[in-house]
Amino acid sequence: PAEGDTGPEPVGAELLVALPDRPGVLPAAAGVLALHRLTVRAADLRTVDPLGEGRVLLLSWRVAAEYGSLPQAARLRADLARALEGSLDVPARLAERERAHLGRAGRRGAGAPPPKVTVAPAGSRLATVIEVRAQDAPGLLYRIGRALEDAGVTVRSARVGTLGANAVDAFYVTGPDGAPLPPREAACLAAELERALGG
Repeated sequence: PAEGDTGPEPVGAELLVALPDRPGVLPAAAGVLALHRLTVRAADLRTVDPLGEGRVLLLSWRVAAEYGSLPQAARLRADLARALEGSLDVPARLAERERAHLGRAGRRGAGAPPPKVTVAPAGSRLATVIEVRAQDAPGLLYRIGRALEDAGVTVRSARVGTLGANAVDAFYVTGPDGAPLPPREAACLAAELERALGG
């Protein structure tokens, strides 16, 4: 399911993932990247139905290795398959990493501003646009994806970017009916996501 540059490029690579669209794909893919200590510099997500036989989720990730070299594509594929089938406990493994990260960088991150989640006014006619601004941290994209899925919305597309220590992400979401969320529901979703990221 994943293909990418596995050469010796030290700075980063582009990873392309195409999978049948189903719940759990975005957080699973983001979680696997975080477990492999890959920092997501930019990402693009969109759903397509090229043959009219079912929607496919296309994820394009621009990543850099936190330490050392990039992992092999075959290893990422195997771990993504394990995460999707449930045999790789992504939340537990990320929690271990986050504890270690906080132990090393707790003082540095203490003054970081809290995450800010807003609804972009008139962002799209086809979806509600949820904007997330937060300090970048291991597993952040996983936590966002999990929270959006737990809220029962569908991510139709996303634009993810990291500027220095800050993540600036936009998620285009729809409700179960495939339509943009009503304003009140969108505001509740933004508040719920902000609480989930702040905790």
